[in-house]
Amino acid sequence: MTTKIALSTKKERLLTLGTICGLILLLITSVALLDLEVARFLSRWQDAGTILAKFMTLDFSKIIPALGQLFVSLCMAICGLFIGWLIALVLSFLGAANTTPHLFLSMLIKGSVAVVRAVPALVWILIVVASLGFGNTSGVLGLVFPTVGYLTKSFISSIEEQDAAIIETMQATGAGWLQMITEGLLPNLSSRFLAWTSFRLEGNIAESISLGMVGAGGIGMLLTRAIGQYNYGEISMLILLIFFTMISVELGIGQVKKRMR
Repeated sequence: MTTKIALSTKKERLLTLGTICGLILLLITSVALLDLEVARFLSRWQDAGTILAKFMTLDFSKIIPALGQLFVSLCMAICGLFIGWLIALVLSFLGAANTTPHLFLSMLIKGSVAVVRAVPALVWILIVVASLGFGNTSGVLGLVFPTVGYLTKSFISSIEEQDAAIIETMQATGAGWLQMITEGLLPNLSSRFLAWTSFRLEGNIAESISLGMVGAGGIGMLLTRAIGQYNYGEISMLILLIFFTMISVELGIGQVKKRMR
């Protein structure tokens, strides 16, 4: 017995050592393939103080248009979230294994969602902008795809974790599919769905800023222009504005979650 334990411990140590060596080798290979210009980076480090000093000179002369474009970004994030939430809500109950009308439909939805999630959000945004042109409509549609992918996957996971007894009891009483969802599952899932939705809202706001940087409107457009003009004071002001917005959203969502408990 003692010998088996000793062999098992030795195997675990060898496995751990092998994993560490593999990760170190992977890191070395990555650095070699990337050909990182460390020497050039260190040579420019002496200019960091000068650049940082320029960023410290905040320029609030354009705060009014910045607030306007920030509001546009927030509106795009909320619209994209609402549309994506509605689509994800329907797809999740059709795609969950314990609520789907047919197994093939569940597999089809899960496969489609996996494809949507495999494509980065910025790529979806670029595709929509390239197809429909610049504007707020393209921004909203560009946010719908990643929202649907994220929420559908999350909602399906929450639905499939539900106690099978709830569904069986509803079916035994003769409840229909829609009644089983609205009266049996949704009351238990509302808090989880709210949590997933709040997480996605934070992501949508962050991605809505990227929208402007590819021509879909919002505060990202101002940030791109300021960067192109090397207007360090305006860049700092916009970054500060975005930072406080994200903090405010996170605190607000936290308060909502506390009230929901």
